[in-house]
Amino acid sequence: MERLPPAGPPLIVTADAGLLADLMRLCAAASVSPEVISDPAQARGQWWRAVCVIVGDDVSDAVAELELPRRNDVLLVTSHPESPEVWRRGMAVRADRVVALPQGQDWLVSRLADFVDGRGARALTVGLVGGCGGAGASTLAAGLALRAARDGHRVLLIDADPLGGGIELLLGCEEADGLRWPEVAATQGRVSASALRDALPGADGVAVLSWSHGTAAEIEPATMRAMVSAGQRGSVLVVIDLPRALDVAAAEAVGLLDTLLLVCTGEVRVAASAQRQLASLRLLCGDIRLVVRRRAPADLPADDLADSLRLPLAGSVVTQRGLARGINEGFGPTARGRFGAQCGRLLDAVGVGATVDSWS
Repeated sequence: MERLPPAGPPLIVTADAGLLADLMRLCAAASVSPEVISDPAQARGQWWRAVCVIVGDDVSDAVAELELPRRNDVLLVTSHPESPEVWRRGMAVRADRVVALPQGQDWLVSRLADFVDGRGARALTVGLVGGCGGAGASTLAAGLALRAARDGHRVLLIDADPLGGGIELLLGCEEADGLRWPEVAATQGRVSASALRDALPGADGVAVLSWSHGTAAEIEPATMRAMVSAGQRGSVLVVIDLPRALDVAAAEAVGLLDTLLLVCTGEVRVAASAQRQLASLRLLCGDIRLVVRRRAPADLPADDLADSLRLPLAGSVVTQRGLARGINEGFGPTARGRFGAQCGRLLDAVGVGATVDSWS
């Protein structure tokens, strides 16, 4: 039987009053209300329910003697300087990390706040880039986001192409209230996932970070990282529409991806262009897959194009006249019908199932 993801509050196990006072102060800074146990023997019942476990160095030997099952997100916290002996105790409790206070307090507050924002999980992050002009990468990015939202997932769609047409125009939500890139351009550091989602415009359940029509802004890599990281904490899926010519912010986004989908049409000249593009993309992302948009019977077979580019084939989509008509009329790409089904298969290929998730 598959174990459900932990959903309970963080668990603190310590009998050191001074250490507990420090930890409660840091939990308050992260807006977290933990469960506290002073007797390690009582930790067994909470071990799997807590979203993370903080073990005080003072009780680490007693916790190790319990031989509790291995789990993720166990932290050993100490008020003493790091030393080989402290690291030995961290290994004994199977901790993911040893945190020495006060040096590590900022990291610990940020990590605790991550659990509040995203229950400790990190969203799957997928980028799309065209292997040629007119490949339809932006339309496919919007389609994937809409289909995932329809399937019950919490989705953030990020437009990382400042010279594109604006993905909110494609979705038909350009008049919706909310922040765009120019309003967040100066943002750096940690951003609240829930606050970001609440501040963005949306379309059919998809939160959208796009560009204001006719307004340009220079985005720093740190700002791109802050926005993507917040989306990863507060979503199940983050979809990023990328420009063919990467600026420094877009390159930063590529480095944060789990999977990059290169969208190409089935033409010989496109293969040559995409091959040159891949030289730089492979330096930034380790999982690049091909999506082929079929436009005519004379197009190269998708498998042949994938072989020539030395890429795994994620899938293919067929050009549909009705899809372009719906976008031009302000309805955006549909999450239903043939195109929606093709997007569903691509989501399956990258690891986003159709089951409604716990955010729904």
